[in-house]
Amino acid sequence: MDYLAKSITKNGHFRAYVADASNVVKQMTEMHKMSPDVTVAFGRTLIATALVGSSLLKEDDQMHISINGRGAIGQIVTETNSKSELRGYVTNPKAIAKTNTNGEADISNLVGLNGTLRVTKVHPGLDPYTGEVKLVTGQIGDDFTYYLAQSEQIPSAVGVSVFVDSKGLVKSAGGFLLQTLPGANDTELDLLEQHLRKMPNISSMLAEGLSANQILAQLFANLKVDILETIPLKTADELPKKWYADAIGTLPKKEIQAMIDEDHGAEIVSRFTEKKYNFSKEELKKILALKMDKKLGEE
Repeated sequence: MDYLAKSITKNGHFRAYVADASNVVKQMTEMHKMSPDVTVAFGRTLIATALVGSSLLKEDDQMHISINGRGAIGQIVTETNSKSELRGYVTNPKAIAKTNTNGEADISNLVGLNGTLRVTKVHPGLDPYTGEVKLVTGQIGDDFTYYLAQSEQIPSAVGVSVFVDSKGLVKSAGGFLLQTLPGANDTELDLLEQHLRKMPNISSMLAEGLSANQILAQLFANLKVDILETIPLKTADELPKKWYADAIGTLPKKEIQAMIDEDHGAEIVSRFTEKKYNFSKEELKKILALKMDKKLGEE
């Protein structure tokens, strides 16, 4: 089962989140028929979304991520909530990355660097808060690290990785988020940075069967860690048909009328799940009538 473990070092100087999202990443990337290269970029984004969301969201909050570096992958969109329920999609799921000088897929080029990482936090009853930063590497983990430092003023390190086998199947996917707390000194920070540079990536540790405790022990070397909570990571439930009906209701009257008169109905395909929702002429007429009644009530 996929999970996200929240922890703190016993000296109270560092907080850490570790995620195993292997099944969720596998499920979503196969559902959208993503190429192996897109699977890596999207999977990294989905894992980072879970980690950052878990550190920032409370109660009924939601978080929306949009990465658009103007690369071949197009836009990457992911969402999560305070329960670590995830969903997402990309504009061009079949995109293929160029190879770098080492003969490896150039994920940075696939994502692109001529764009931004945008994070929108939504709390019921309040105006959404959006933070935006320029993409720094297109490797995803570094970009989320930069976002946390610039927009949230939280010194952090985000590491995300997806292991795809020769057949293009996800074998393991996970990541970590480390945050510095008051009391951490420069010596501790330097030692931790040196250690992280030498560490294997999370997906390889997960592939070897390491538990959250074992991964945290590797992350912090000599520092002792307490796991505070472990929660399941899962795919968000499909949005109900009413949600799409409400979305149609926000369209201009003439567009809804055109669906009725010219198309004799409407079909909406969820970008998150590829599921199709069909609306008959009668259903569209009810949506339009509801829209007009609401408009009259506001006048």
